[in-house]
Amino acid sequence: MKINPLPLLQRLKVWQLWLFSVILSVLLTEGIVAVMGLLLKGEVPPDYLLTGLVASCFVASLVVAMLGYFLEKLTESQLQLYAIIEAEPECVKLVAADGTLLQINRAGLNMIEADSLDQVLGQQIPQLMTAEYQDAFITLTKRVFEGESGNLKFEMRGLKGTYRWMDTHAVPLRDSHGHITALLAVTRDITEHKASETALQEALDRLQKIASRVPGLVFQFQMRPDGSSCFPFASEAIRDIYRVSPEDVRDDASRVYAVLHPDDYDGIVASIQASARRLTPWRHEYRVKFDDGTVRWLFGNSLPQREADGSVLWHGFITDVTERKRATASLLESEARFRTMADSAPVLIWIARPDKFFHYFNKGWLEFTGRTMEQEIGNGWIANVHPEDFQRCFNTYVTSFDARHEFSMEYRLRRFDGEYRWLLDHGVPLYDEQDTFLGYIGSCIDITRRKLSETDLRIASTAFESQEAMAITDKDQVILRVNQAFVRVTGYSVEEAVGKTPALLKSGRQDASFYQAMWKSLSSDGHWQGEIWNRRKNGEVYPEWLNITAVTDEGGHVTNYVASFSDITERKTAEYEIQHLAFHDSLTQLPNRRLLLERLKHGIDVERREGKQLALLMLDLDRFKAVNDSFGHQAGDELLQQVARRITSRLREVDMVARLGGDEFIVLLEDITHPDDAARVAEGIIADLSKPFQLPQSDDVQIGVSIGISLYPQHADNPEMLLDHADTALYHAKDNGRGCFAYFSEDLTIAVRERIALEARLRKAIKQQELRVFYQPQMDIASGRIVGAEALVRWQDPVEGLIPPCRFIPIAEETNLIVEIGEWVLRETCRQGRQWLDMGLPPLTLAVNVSPHQFRRSDINALVATVLRDTGFPAGQLELEITESGLMENQDKTTNILNSLHAQGVHLAIDDFGTGYSSLTYLKHFPLDVLKIDKSFIDDIPHNKDDMEIAATIVAMGHILGFKVLAEGVETLEQLAFLQEQSCDLYQGYLKSHPLPADDFVALLQADDSSPKKPVESDR
Repeated sequence: MKINPLPLLQRLKVWQLWLFSVILSVLLTEGIVAVMGLLLKGEVPPDYLLTGLVASCFVASLVVAMLGYFLEKLTESQLQLYAIIEAEPECVKLVAADGTLLQINRAGLNMIEADSLDQVLGQQIPQLMTAEYQDAFITLTKRVFEGESGNLKFEMRGLKGTYRWMDTHAVPLRDSHGHITALLAVTRDITEHKASETALQEALDRLQKIASRVPGLVFQFQMRPDGSSCFPFASEAIRDIYRVSPEDVRDDASRVYAVLHPDDYDGIVASIQASARRLTPWRHEYRVKFDDGTVRWLFGNSLPQREADGSVLWHGFITDVTERKRATASLLESEARFRTMADSAPVLIWIARPDKFFHYFNKGWLEFTGRTMEQEIGNGWIANVHPEDFQRCFNTYVTSFDARHEFSMEYRLRRFDGEYRWLLDHGVPLYDEQDTFLGYIGSCIDITRRKLSETDLRIASTAFESQEAMAITDKDQVILRVNQAFVRVTGYSVEEAVGKTPALLKSGRQDASFYQAMWKSLSSDGHWQGEIWNRRKNGEVYPEWLNITAVTDEGGHVTNYVASFSDITERKTAEYEIQHLAFHDSLTQLPNRRLLLERLKHGIDVERREGKQLALLMLDLDRFKAVNDSFGHQAGDELLQQVARRITSRLREVDMVARLGGDEFIVLLEDITHPDDAARVAEGIIADLSKPFQLPQSDDVQIGVSIGISLYPQHADNPEMLLDHADTALYHAKDNGRGCFAYFSEDLTIAVRERIALEARLRKAIKQQELRVFYQPQMDIASGRIVGAEALVRWQDPVEGLIPPCRFIPIAEETNLIVEIGEWVLRETCRQGRQWLDMGLPPLTLAVNVSPHQFRRSDINALVATVLRDTGFPAGQLELEITESGLMENQDKTTNILNSLHAQGVHLAIDDFGTGYSSLTYLKHFPLDVLKIDKSFIDDIPHNKDDMEIAATIVAMGHILGFKVLAEGVETLEQLAFLQEQSCDLYQGYLKSHPLPADDFVALLQADDSSPKKPVESDR
């Protein structure tokens, strides 16, 4: 076994080396000196030993210096080599003979997805490869340790699961004695290259499959800037066409050039160069000649394109036309037979000699031109060519004859009737079997109809890009094409519109019936036009005039739809302005008399149908003439505009104010609930117009207004009479001193003014706390005791005294004051109830009426919760009474409200039952506790049998539904006895007591508790 001392020396320190060298040198030097002394003097003199010792130290120092320098350089080289390997972007690794990894650089760690060197050292390299490549690597390792080098492409799975393709080159690593110590491998990641290679191969395979189904050779031919050429792609047919394989010419086309016929070689090269220079299609007919003498005729057709590197790449096909050429030769050989056939052919045929002399025209040609053979032969025929086409036609013939090229051209030829017709002329050079040029044969077909169609198409294309927006769809309404006007109008680009349907523009303004009618018209008539609203890309809705035409095939089946439309926003705006001017006052922009009459007539029709009322208010400005005279007409116009704005601000959106002319205005109030509504509006307008106006000429202009009111249906049932009566009422208002309103009926005027005055007093009464709560006891029929009370509001007026509810409650409901009053009554009742409990009085159920207006216009749940919390009154002793009409207005909302109230513990009663819907279907859905029989069914008991049966039925029905039943308005013992017989639960009425103030009610309650109760006895 040979030992390499180099690693040992590298591990020794300098002083260790020096000591080792000294010892070695002393031994060697002293040995040599001793031998020399013995040989020369027979002994070893001491001076010899001393001299040897000095020499030994010198030699040792010299050895140490040399060894140190050598080791320093060696270490420096190793470090440089290590840095180079670590910087290498490819994987560099050392592998043992058994496949164990000995060393690897940073790039290699990244490739195998290792976080550190310790993670992979000692691992088996084949384990990182997919199974199918492990044996190949083991084989490669054996070859390398046998002294060979090698390559291997394999798929690897990284430590984190990523699969990669690798290409490794392995060589043997030898020591200084030439022994192989390890496998040195350089590996690079070829994953992307492998993917590209796979994709390219798949694309080539697909192209080959397609090309194999195409007759002839499908090819790509590339001419490089340096003049060399190749076939990047060629179908398998190249083996038959040129007798070479696709691989033979993939990088170099010289083998194809080698088989070109010598006589055609220059022409082919020139045609290719011309096509490359002009980037025009390459079409050429030529021959190839093979080593066995075989000659084949080929026809090539391809399109060139310039590549980024300056080369030109043609895409095309080449077909073998040998048989066609032979057929042409056979045709010439049997000219007689050919002429017979030519004369019967439906095309125009001509034949020319090599000297360009046209010596034959078939019967079809002669019949077409109406001339004889003698007139046509030579160049006689060309006299019939259209003057505009003459020179081009002549040049094509001459050039093609000289080059002996096949050609096609279009020109116009005069027919026998003088009309010029478009012909497509196709000329082919003729050769015999010895390749002798025989001239040309050509055929012409009449393409006039096609040219006209092309002209029509150009016109249609020009028209398509006109100023009007257009779109073409297929039969399924998928957009195929749009023009630039479409893009400009809609905001959608061509790319955004194509492939979509016209629903892209749908605005939602038209309903389904509109589109049904449109498609019905298209189906029956093949056409539709009309106005439609569409939506632009930016969301703007606009009007357009749309024309749609169905395009059908020969069988009458729809194939396409063509739509053209124009934006008519400006036209609609102009129409609106014209209409606005026709129906509006130009100064104030208010509706004029014409629009007022239309609206008034419509309003009367609606109110008549729905049984409602409307009011007409005629206004005349007071002192307007003085403003006009003092400040001028300009100031008067400004004043009228300000007046119009003030009146408009006072009205609802459904109301209308119009100017009749001068200083007269009309206000139309539709759907009013009470005649007082008109008076309230009138008073508001009077108040608004009595405030000072600020004009440029003066900032304190005072005017007034007088108003006449007529009502439908009370005063008239047609527009003319209502206007006349409003005018009459206006004169009454002026006679009454101006600055006021008057109805057409004087009695109504007085009554309304009284109601309005009462409303004002009621508002004041609420603020000054003039309202009172009275309590009417509710009796338990079985025990005869007071178990509850109904809270009833009264108005204690300081002048009139006690005002009954029938006078002010309707006004409160009309003016929405009932909400404020209802809240006060609820709060006062709960406060009083809490006070009575604190006084030690027995618990009573206190019933409070809730107006339907409170249900509609306030959060009754929140109000009740707040009042109960503020007053501390128990929820279980509060009962809310709701009328039947209040329950039925909005059943879903009402049910939710009642459920919430019931959840608070509040009792619920239905008031005045029997006077409204009285529906058990509705009743069973509501969480009620008490059913109150209306007083109207109790009054005539026991004299009215019907009322007795109704009352008995209500009691029974209430009990079946689980309600307690209370009878209102009980005034006689007979009524009470009847109710007792029917097992009615409760009653209230004058029989026990009128409604009482709180103190009186307490006294009644205390007296009731102390007196013995007797059963009710009827005198019947």
